[in-house]
Amino acid sequence: MKTALAAGINAVPGWHAVIEYPHPEREWIIDVLAATDDGRRGVAFEVQLSSQTPERYAERSQRYFDSGLFPVWLVPRLIDYGWPAQPTVPAVVTGFGKSSDLPETPEDLLEREVAKNFRTGGGTLAQFLLTLLTSGPGWTLGSPQMQRDARAAAEARNQARYETEERTRLERLAKLEKAIKEFNARSRPPAQAFGDHLVQSGDGPYVWATATGCWKCPAPMLLWTAQTRRSGDPVPELEIRDKVGPKRFENHPEVHKGVDRWLAASGAGIGKARIERRMIKSRAEESSTFVCPGCREVIGQFFISRIVPEKWSLISAPDPASLPARRPKTGKQPPALMIVPTVRVEPPAVPVKESAPKIPWDQLHGAEGVAAARRQFRGTTS
Repeated sequence: MKTALAAGINAVPGWHAVIEYPHPEREWIIDVLAATDDGRRGVAFEVQLSSQTPERYAERSQRYFDSGLFPVWLVPRLIDYGWPAQPTVPAVVTGFGKSSDLPETPEDLLEREVAKNFRTGGGTLAQFLLTLLTSGPGWTLGSPQMQRDARAAAEARNQARYETEERTRLERLAKLEKAIKEFNARSRPPAQAFGDHLVQSGDGPYVWATATGCWKCPAPMLLWTAQTRRSGDPVPELEIRDKVGPKRFENHPEVHKGVDRWLAASGAGIGKARIERRMIKSRAEESSTFVCPGCREVIGQFFISRIVPEKWSLISAPDPASLPARRPKTGKQPPALMIVPTVRVEPPAVPVKESAPKIPWDQLHGAEGVAAARRQFRGTTS
């Protein structure tokens, strides 16, 4: 392979090859050095047929870069850079290894198709050498040390971005927790704010409410949540969803009727929040939301769901007399087992035919017996 490389390099005008070129201080020996005739440019070709660690590839490549030479590794197969991956080195896969058949002449190796990991044209080794030496390697990754520095810089940027995002997340979370705490501080159960008063709504729904204030303006308002009644069930537990769609039960006429009756009966000097359809930007969908009756600012359902249960009280409930009694659950009973007496049916009597009297053998096979058998077969009497 070294002889073939030298022949291919010497065929390029302005270049010459030196096999086993030593460092001036004998720190390394290049398998094949390609140098311009003016000595300004050089390429170090290393024919690596045996295995080598990724760290060793990077170490040996770096010293060539430090000496102003561009290294090219000719290997029989792709290099395994391990994990985490070591720096990538310029490599050309020739498919020619220790166990490969030797060509008739070293120059025949120049006609082998090769693969490479950098931008240099040519399908055969000879074409590759010509393009590399005349047009340059087109290598964009730099030396192994430059790759390590770039990777370290990228990791530092990623770490800084993560820390910034985490700091922003924690600040947003702190603001959110502060807003929830302030919202709870502004909220009171109507039973505490205006006296314990529960109105009966016939067979209407259960309605809970909280007296709170707008987060943007000081306007007080009444927020509520509702659940349908269920026959025979006890008063359901308070449940507040953190998301609502375009329709919500709290906007049902029967629910509004219960809230209005409580406001009239209790004499509470507080207005109802409005329910309007608004576009929620964070979810890009329409939602029926509570809005402040004063400034018309949205009261987020998420914050409403974070009001603690102690800040709510039941203001409207169905009249117990209007609730039909719940029928007890009775599981399906298996049908009663019917015992049918067994009746023995006797088979009908079969009449027994009397057997004809036996005819002696000599009469049966005599002339008269044979003639009688023929008449019986023919169905005649004569």
